[in-house]
Amino acid sequence: MVEEELKKGNQFEGKEEYIKDVFTEIAEYYDEMNEIMSMGMVQGWHKFMMKKAGDIHGKRCLDVGTGTGEIAFHVARTAGAGSEVIGVDITPRMLELAAIKEAELDLPVKIDWRVGDALALDIEDNSVNLVTSGYMLRNVTDILQAVSEMHRVLAPGGKVIVAELSKPKNPIVRFGYNIYMKRVKRMGRKYDKGKSIDGRQSAYEWLTTSIEGFPYGEDMVKVFRKAGFDDARFYVESFGAVNIYVGTK
Repeated sequence: MVEEELKKGNQFEGKEEYIKDVFTEIAEYYDEMNEIMSMGMVQGWHKFMMKKAGDIHGKRCLDVGTGTGEIAFHVARTAGAGSEVIGVDITPRMLELAAIKEAELDLPVKIDWRVGDALALDIEDNSVNLVTSGYMLRNVTDILQAVSEMHRVLAPGGKVIVAELSKPKNPIVRFGYNIYMKRVKRMGRKYDKGKSIDGRQSAYEWLTTSIEGFPYGEDMVKVFRKAGFDDARFYVESFGAVNIYVGTK
């Protein structure tokens, strides 16, 4: 049952504030650790997302949980002049860094950075042609609500493209993956010092363990279909370390 799948993931009281505090804490070195966690493959994942976007030239696009803006930058380059690109995130400090990075880039359009909640987007119904998101769904308190909001704001014919971490199914690859994630956790201590946040896990303890119990693959596709994306499907990247979910309204 989809309802049972939606219970997966690490949910707890105070999660929204905890996540905001986690990403405020790690904002300054978020990009560097993303490169480490992805073994340098994160930009390739984002380029793959743009291939699946189709022709979005001049369209209105939304990146949810935009963080420091990496996916939004890809969207802006792909959509080009005359487009509108909005980046929404719950953490103001991440958006501040995104704006600083944007100022150093030669993008064809200025991105509209907005503080906002993925569970209650301040975006009109049926008004966006593309919704993207990366590595955010593990951090929300209601996965179905977040995906349903993406569906709500999309115009008919619009696409959603979401990247999320997953676990490799191949036992040999998974063995290597588990070893690497333990190494990432140790490397993360260089940045977060193992400091507890809000009485809970340190930042990179959370980021490396939040995949546990989290729906991915076909289980996540069920969530997208429940939200209204009848054609939802997923693509496996990097031997199963990440899945790219695609759906059309």
